[in-house]
Amino acid sequence: MGVYIFTPEDLVRYGSATEEQLKVLKEALLAKKNVLIVGSSRSGKTKLVEALLHYVPDDWKVAVITAYGEFKPFKPNLAIIDTQFEGQPLENRTADVIAKIKKINPDYVVIDTLHTVDVAKILLELMGHYAFIVTSLALADDIKSEVGHWLRIGGETFDRFDVVVELKRDWRTGTKGINKIYKVKNGELKPLP
Repeated sequence: MGVYIFTPEDLVRYGSATEEQLKVLKEALLAKKNVLIVGSSRSGKTKLVEALLHYVPDDWKVAVITAYGEFKPFKPNLAIIDTQFEGQPLENRTADVIAKIKKINPDYVVIDTLHTVDVAKILLELMGHYAFIVTSLALADDIKSEVGHWLRIGGETFDRFDVVVELKRDWRTGTKGINKIYKVKNGELKPLP
């Protein structure tokens, strides 16, 4: 049995996103904006990334940094960089990932909620050279401080994201989806209509 990869149409069909929200995100991706996707555990961060990658043109290269084979390559232009806690020090694993990203020279880099590398170092070194889609836990309403905690990034790095997508999960019904989309402007999150 294979793994089902969600499409943008699936997100609309299941009520996880509206067509208007996906239009905003598609425009951001095609403009190579830095996108941050936040939410609680099991809120649909990886599924949203999968769906959004359907918008990436086939001639763009995408480096996906994941851990323990969590992300499946479903398009030929996705280069998976799998990381693990394999006895190698964090700084060595991180340097190895940075070198692999540079070798791929992608149009986009996806970092999907992982703690096997120093995400802050990757962002500090490579943001500005490549566009990023990054997922992060956010368990409280203060998104900026939650992302700072989970990704260990400062405000200056956070402010380099152009768009932040906040996901919510209703634990009673199991429904999950986009709660709000924000534009990052002057260090503040401004809700998009």
